[in-house]
Amino acid sequence: MRMKFGLVFGAVLFNITGCKTLDSVQSIGGSSPSNEQVQAAYSRAEAAYQEAQQAMYLANTESLIDYDRVRVQKAQKEWQELEENFADLKAKPFEALDSASFFSSQTVSGEIIELSQEVLALIGGAQAAKNLILSVLEPVRSHFAVLDKFAAQEHFPIRYRKLNETHKKYRAMLVDGKQPEVEAELADFNAQLTALEVSAVERYYLGEILSQLRTISASPKAKVLPSVALDASNTSEYAKVYIRNNVRDYEQIEEKVRLAKLQLLRVDSLYQEHLARKEALQKNQVEAQLLELESHLLALTEKAGLGDLRHLSFAEQLSAVKDKL
Repeated sequence: MRMKFGLVFGAVLFNITGCKTLDSVQSIGGSSPSNEQVQAAYSRAEAAYQEAQQAMYLANTESLIDYDRVRVQKAQKEWQELEENFADLKAKPFEALDSASFFSSQTVSGEIIELSQEVLALIGGAQAAKNLILSVLEPVRSHFAVLDKFAAQEHFPIRYRKLNETHKKYRAMLVDGKQPEVEAELADFNAQLTALEVSAVERYYLGEILSQLRTISASPKAKVLPSVALDASNTSEYAKVYIRNNVRDYEQIEEKVRLAKLQLLRVDSLYQEHLARKEALQKNQVEAQLLELESHLLALTEKAGLGDLRHLSFAEQLSAVKDKL
């Protein structure tokens, strides 16, 4: 054990639980710390070191640096110094009650405990900041998860960037303890996020459909089949309104979009029928088409148990089948 005569040193410091303890022993009249006192000081330093070690492990597993970079980086710096100091003490445990330095009233053990407390305070602050961010900004995180799912950053870069910058600003404000200020602005911010979310979901589900509708409106199809083209447009508009009012009801959104796609197919199908009849008229081949349709209706009426109804018009035959069903 190292002996120091004629020196009087002491340090009152906080231990891990926040209580004050005396880790230095006065050497008066040539007296020196006992083995038991040195061992007790070493044990306190070791316990403090282990608790700081656990705190740093928590910081890593909880990714605290993503929430409070300043505190965590400062804690990492303190932890590096703590590791070095404890490694020195572990190599020479009998120096636990020696002065930490020539000009310091702190013991080696006391300095380790103090560094541990600083690490714990910093990591505790970072953990509190994370909890606050997750609690206050949970709806915001949910919005950004949806925006990323529907590639809002790619398709609406300016709007996305502005909202993301505001999100980062709010996180920093919460780290600084400005919760009331953040909460006062959240309603408007969430409304902006919802608006972008609606735009992203609309584009994802209806982008191609709306593009096809624009093509149809500028083509002969809209002139030949104005009411059918209008039906297709109205079905798509209904899907758009539904998205705006139920932006996360994806199952129903997909159903509305499916109906809109069917209307587009209907436009194409009827227009092809129109072209076929137009060509038949030009080539005097209407009879062949009429007979083909008549044969299909005959098969339908016979299967329905109505027999041969070819003496009726096509509309009357279909009405009879409908009544039978």
